[in-house]
Amino acid sequence: MTDSNTVSLQYLLRTALPPETQLIAGPPDAQISWAVALRAQPPADNELYGGELALVQMDLLRSFESRIGVTEVVQRLADANAAAVALRLREDVPPQALSIANQHNVALIVLPPDANMARVEREINRLIVSGAAQVTQRAIEVQRELVRAAAENRELGTLLQIIARATGKTVVVHDDAGVQTDIAQVSGQRRPAIGARGAVDSAAIESFQRWLQRESSKALHNVVSSPLGFTTTLQVEKRVAGFLSLITGVPTLDEFDRLVLTYGAEVCAVQLAKTRAIATAVEQTRGDWVQMWLSGTSADDDMLMARADQSGFDPDSLYVTTAFRAVSASGVPLPLDSLIGFVRDDLTRRQIEFAIGQYVDLIVLLYPLDSHQALTRARQQIEYLREQLHVRAPGGVVAAGISRPVQGLRDLRAAYREAKDSLTIAQQLGDIDKSTYYGDLKLYQLLLGVKDRSLQHLRRFYEEALAPLVEHNDRKQGDLIRTLNGFFDANGNLAKAASDLAVHRNTLVYRLDRISELTGLDLNDPDNRLILHLALKVQRVLATLPSS
Repeated sequence: MTDSNTVSLQYLLRTALPPETQLIAGPPDAQISWAVALRAQPPADNELYGGELALVQMDLLRSFESRIGVTEVVQRLADANAAAVALRLREDVPPQALSIANQHNVALIVLPPDANMARVEREINRLIVSGAAQVTQRAIEVQRELVRAAAENRELGTLLQIIARATGKTVVVHDDAGVQTDIAQVSGQRRPAIGARGAVDSAAIESFQRWLQRESSKALHNVVSSPLGFTTTLQVEKRVAGFLSLITGVPTLDEFDRLVLTYGAEVCAVQLAKTRAIATAVEQTRGDWVQMWLSGTSADDDMLMARADQSGFDPDSLYVTTAFRAVSASGVPLPLDSLIGFVRDDLTRRQIEFAIGQYVDLIVLLYPLDSHQALTRARQQIEYLREQLHVRAPGGVVAAGISRPVQGLRDLRAAYREAKDSLTIAQQLGDIDKSTYYGDLKLYQLLLGVKDRSLQHLRRFYEEALAPLVEHNDRKQGDLIRTLNGFFDANGNLAKAASDLAVHRNTLVYRLDRISELTGLDLNDPDNRLILHLALKVQRVLATLPSS
């Protein structure tokens, strides 16, 4: 028979075989050309021509041949080129039978003890005869279920669960940059999922993201093979908004799964567009009050606090203000709408009560804190957001400035100034693509102020402290400045500094002695350490000058 007269075992497991049926050996993607219920009288395997699913009742076979075992039956059917063997039996399947099935690439499944073999045979063959029409009809039924769920305003996760249940595979959604945003695993299924993994490992995700950079255009209007399994696009208003993938673990995808993935992508894209439209409308309200607050005066604060409260942001909460700046390589501000949308979607998915808006050419985010101790975690999350925004701004640069924690919206303008100042100072220091916390900049604020008022004194201090090291480095192509920075970064811990610098401890000690010799400053003296450490900071400040 041709491939058009076959169905995959995976499809039969989902549609025609009893719910408790289990695949215990062999390939899950075996192609079945026909179902044959073996008779008790020999030669039963003469009814096989190759590619069949043999339905075996061990009690029935033993009524004619009392000593026949499962291993012998599997061996005979494998020799007869059966594609799969379905056993109805009351004992465990011996390991030898499993080994034979795997060796001959024969799928071995176990039916429940009360399975009606005649009915199973009839149902499988009906599916094979009706072929593509039956497959399409079942896929359309899944599509109708998805449409009904979408009409009831169910969440995207519910739609993914319908797809996962229909295909028996894990379903994953990634955004347009390849970042995983949602996943539905097969839960409460009729039988163990075929090829589905409980989670997507990080190596597979990284491979998938690299694949997207090279091959994503192939998934446009198509279902294509990807490192995760099979992938298609989610298109919203003629724009690729994300990707829908089935995790298969096998190199082929049967027609039913392909149709469900195609239909599912269409419905999920519509639902995604609807969800984003609602979220955008809500966040525009939030963004409006953020923008109005920053551009207004304290006389407007009471009205705007009520507006903030109505939009879902607690006016008395503890938060940090973050300013994101996105510019091209030439320094031209980039459009912010899609970047704001990503931040909004990501934090909404994490169920964080935030506020976001655009003010001039900056994204302004109010990120809530449970306590002052939560600041470290918040800074990590903000850096993650900055990295993801950078991914979504090809060829551009994204920086973030973070204010110190403030309590209540009356300090929002001051917090915004801190966030913006953090961006400005970081840019002056050459840190144009990182997150900068205002609380870490106290020393640089002082030095930048001194630079503006007394540049000559700042230069003199730097030259007296570090000039000998810089000259030595230039003349000998040495590493003393880097060594000194590493020493201070390790808080004077020699073992850690040596490890960070990837040098032997004795080498580090020799270099530090050489630094003391060249500068005339004993590093065992705390005051001398302060002078050298401060001189390194001054070096960064002076590097911001055009003449430097």
